[in-house]
Amino acid sequence: MSSQNIRKMVTTALIIALAIVFQMLRPVLGGSNIISTYIIGSLVNLCLIVAAVAVGLWSGIVVAVITPLIALMQGHVALVQLVPWIIAGNAVLVLIYAFFGMKDKTSLSVSWPRWAIVGVIAAVVKFAVMAFGQSTVLTSVKSLTFGVAFPTSVSAQVVQIITAVIAMIISGIVLPMLPAKVVGKNA
Repeated sequence: MSSQNIRKMVTTALIIALAIVFQMLRPVLGGSNIISTYIIGSLVNLCLIVAAVAVGLWSGIVVAVITPLIALMQGHVALVQLVPWIIAGNAVLVLIYAFFGMKDKTSLSVSWPRWAIVGVIAAVVKFAVMAFGQSTVLTSVKSLTFGVAFPTSVSAQVVQIITAVIAMIISGIVLPMLPAKVVGKNA
């Protein structure tokens, strides 16, 4: 295994550890309330974006899978059936950033117009996947009609757009400050 691959694995592990620490902030922020949801959601999305862009697609996917499982273990996912949809929403965010976020894949410098467009698209797609997923879960688990479940899910998942856009702004500031050489990129 090359030293570059080891660096990427270690960086991914550090990002996962950071995401877990962020998820453990809930009690500090007053439990599961709207403020903690926006703060923690933005920080976890930040981890997803940084993993995808700074380390690579597979790093982002690993973080996208692990973070909802941690949230489930912490009791912050209302229905276990939502976990695959949360993973899917995280994964599409990661995919969009990994493939389209950076014009120059060898650098961590951000082109703000491109970054903003990609960020908004990623946020809306993540929202759509999670709203659809929650709707299908509510129709099967709670026996709601899709016509009732979908508007409920849309209103519940709007937070995904907001937290992903906040994470896009923070990551656009943070990425150029990272030690790019560690993950084989240029500053």
